[in-house]
Amino acid sequence: MKFVIPPEYGLIVNAFNQTSSLRGAAQLLGIDPAALVRKVQMISQEFGYLEKIGRRWTVTDAGKKIAYWTEEMINSQKLLAEETPRLRISAYAWLTEEALIPNFASLDAAFKVKYKWSLKMGGMDLESDLIHNRTDFVIHGKAPNDPSIAHRRITNYPWVAIAPYAWKEEVSRLAQKPLIQFLNTRKFCRHADLNPVTVLNYSPDNIHDLIVDGVIGLRSSVINEMGWSAVPAMSIQSALKEKKIIKLNLPITYSDNVSLWWIRSRKDVSSYAKHIAYWIQKIKVS
Repeated sequence: MKFVIPPEYGLIVNAFNQTSSLRGAAQLLGIDPAALVRKVQMISQEFGYLEKIGRRWTVTDAGKKIAYWTEEMINSQKLLAEETPRLRISAYAWLTEEALIPNFASLDAAFKVKYKWSLKMGGMDLESDLIHNRTDFVIHGKAPNDPSIAHRRITNYPWVAIAPYAWKEEVSRLAQKPLIQFLNTRKFCRHADLNPVTVLNYSPDNIHDLIVDGVIGLRSSVINEMGWSAVPAMSIQSALKEKKIIKLNLPITYSDNVSLWWIRSRKDVSSYAKHIAYWIQKIKVS
């Protein structure tokens, strides 16, 4: 992949378009007129963006388009250099909603330099987002597959069993064994990619016909009293405060790692990783 015309040639054409003379273009570019002549001849012969009429070099119609494009690129670079730099972080939608956005102020405070931030609710292919420069960092529960992606394990977040708030009075007085007996009479809302035994250490007797693809869907199923489930503790902070769900007294030992990903070759972002990792470690889970 390369430019149709070398950027240097674009600057020369733009200089001629502004000054209309070899001497004026050389002065604008800060180079000797004699050194400019050969490059001007090359631009004329190979691209046709300059032509000599009589003793004066002029910009052709096609050259004027290149000059306008070059001027736009110069102005865009000036704006990029002057504006506050931006960093982009992608994560699961529930993690962005429940942890990243509520704790954004402490992220901004973790950096000495002021940045603009983009918090992106990532889709299914977060590795592709990194590789194709659609984001700068990914916060994920697993290590990446692509070797070009560096990662750092930061912490882990526990999973908890949850039920609709309407069940609170009925289950709050139950010990663990009668609680399990009670739950076996209710539907268990299952994550599409996770075996209930992995989370609960046993298989519920009554698994809901609806299998939900994602933590947000599980949380919504419980809020709407379709049954009970198990989800990351960090995903239910708002629902607990708003008294839409309750945590169940079940001994769940399952947890997910929290890892930070970035492109290994991008030295411009790798130095920020430790600041973001420190910020994530400080996020508290109720």
